[in-house]
Amino acid sequence: MSTKCRWVAALAAMAYCMAAAATVAAVETAKVVRPVPRPALAERLKNGPDIIGIVHWGLNTFTDKEWGFGDADPGLLNPVKFDAGQIASAAKAGGLGGLVIVCKHHDGFCLWPTKTTDYNITKTPFWRGTGNGERGTGRDYVKEMEQACRSTGLKFGVYVSPWDRNSAYYGTERYTELYHAQIKELLGGAYGEVFEMWFDGANGGDGYYGGAKERRKIGSADGYYRFPEVFRFVRELQPMATIFAGENDASDFRWPGNERGILSADSRATIETVGGFAGGKYGNPNYRTQINCGSPSGAFFRVCEADFPLRRGWFWHKKENGTTKNAAYLTKLYLSSVGNGGTMNIGLAPNTDGLLDAADARALAGFDAMRKALFAREVVSDGEPFNVVVLSENLANGEQIDGWRLVADGKALVSGSSVGRRRIRLLPQPVAPKSFSFEVTAAGSAPLPVSVRRYLADEELVKAVLEAKADGRETDTAKWMQVGR
Repeated sequence: MSTKCRWVAALAAMAYCMAAAATVAAVETAKVVRPVPRPALAERLKNGPDIIGIVHWGLNTFTDKEWGFGDADPGLLNPVKFDAGQIASAAKAGGLGGLVIVCKHHDGFCLWPTKTTDYNITKTPFWRGTGNGERGTGRDYVKEMEQACRSTGLKFGVYVSPWDRNSAYYGTERYTELYHAQIKELLGGAYGEVFEMWFDGANGGDGYYGGAKERRKIGSADGYYRFPEVFRFVRELQPMATIFAGENDASDFRWPGNERGILSADSRATIETVGGFAGGKYGNPNYRTQINCGSPSGAFFRVCEADFPLRRGWFWHKKENGTTKNAAYLTKLYLSSVGNGGTMNIGLAPNTDGLLDAADARALAGFDAMRKALFAREVVSDGEPFNVVVLSENLANGEQIDGWRLVADGKALVSGSSVGRRRIRLLPQPVAPKSFSFEVTAAGSAPLPVSVRRYLADEELVKAVLEAKADGRETDTAKWMQVGR
């Protein structure tokens, strides 16, 4: 593909939307058709949240495990202070726009009154805390979380693990039908609109399996769970739901290959086919090398969703108190995920009381304050100092930009290959150039408008974010708490 560059005097032909008065370099290239986001994803990228959370709470919280075996006693689920509103409010205060609720983890325990298995919320003291303990009259954890999300202005999403270490039917065709029924119960309207349906790749292994206590493998996940069928009815039941599934071409979001919240500086949404997934391997050997960075020649538009736990583990563990990521480091991960073209998914872990720990809530609130402070003062004229730049490409024709640079007073300031949904760059020191331009140096086709915005942030804040470490001290956010409020 030829991407021979030339300067274009008629800037109007490129129709760039820029906050700064800038010149633009365009590229001469043949028309290149690149994948575009599905309608639900396009709407999500335009108006939906780019920072969300995934809430892990259940029997594992009470057994001090990350992956339950499937044999834990439902009687253990007996929080004394459970408050869905407290969890949702802390997420909202942290700037999150939605929560994905873990409705069933790999242990197979269903946190709603499902008709598919007796291993569910109705067998717990929590359920009997309200009503007479009969099906449909007690406390439904998923419903309470859904209502709390609505009341605080958060979007509501669900995760239902395909693996089930409790079910005696796991590994048989009968289980696949039960699994489909579980998803339909949650997406069929009883819990309202769902903004994201979450799937992962943990499938098969040792488990309780109704008392068999053995190891079961399922081969191809697509084949056993019939994921093409699942995706069809998910989109039929919830037309505006986006789908996260790292091992499936038909998903909207992909796993970036790590659970640290880190994307390549030039990560892009376009990526080659997965080629199927079985035995822990991708059918397309090239996929693993592209999982984080993507490929300009990719046939699928699947944004990286960078997921990571706020604490050390996904579920709450008393021994992990003190491991909460601090506000500055969360802000650094925001730049590494959203700032590199993806979205951010923070793992929240309520404790055995059914509340989010004070340290976790404090870190989230500090993160929101620091993030807002970065973008509180926009610079609109050349000659004014700035140290934050935000780029955003119009994606109606897909990601077309393959090379770009920012030029200040004739010298390259920042450069990269991909722009996509967003690139956020912090400069170690403010600059105040008399002239400033954004230049496209390579592209598949003439890109659609790119937004270029500049901000001046507190230098101490920028330094704190750039130097932040996961195991560092909590950063004092008091001086920025009132910014933009």
